[in-house]
Amino acid sequence: MTDSLSITFRPFEETDLPAMADIEADLQAFPWTALQFIQSFSEGHRGLVAMAQGELIGFAVTQMVLDELSLLTLGVRRDWQRRGIARQLVQALTEQASEQGAAVLMLEVRKSNAPARSLYRRLGFVETGVRKGYYRAEEGREDAILMALTLDEGGR
Repeated sequence: MTDSLSITFRPFEETDLPAMADIEADLQAFPWTALQFIQSFSEGHRGLVAMAQGELIGFAVTQMVLDELSLLTLGVRRDWQRRGIARQLVQALTEQASEQGAAVLMLEVRKSNAPARSLYRRLGFVETGVRKGYYRAEEGREDAILMALTLDEGGR
């Protein structure tokens, strides 16, 4: 694999859910299960997948409520990390969200996930609050940092 390969983004489909669950299971200590991905899809949650060489290498699951798009989970296969794919996924989501009339893109991120928090800050997200004990952790619970990005008609 080289970084010069073409990466494309498209809305995810039901047939993508097993690969998304596999990536999530490899990345997270407390991942969404395959059933949770299926339930999310059946509840109307949507999002994007990143594709390279015909393989699903990343995903983002979102939920639209009124004019707010919430990023529920995002993952990039380990062998494709640190190549800007998560950034590109979030940027594609912001463009799509703005086109669909969303005013804000919101998310929660583990307090301990410094790389993700840094990425989101670089993309213009601001920290808006804390959900105490939101995530399961190896020992007890971990806080979630709430972040938001205000969107405009230009996709950002």
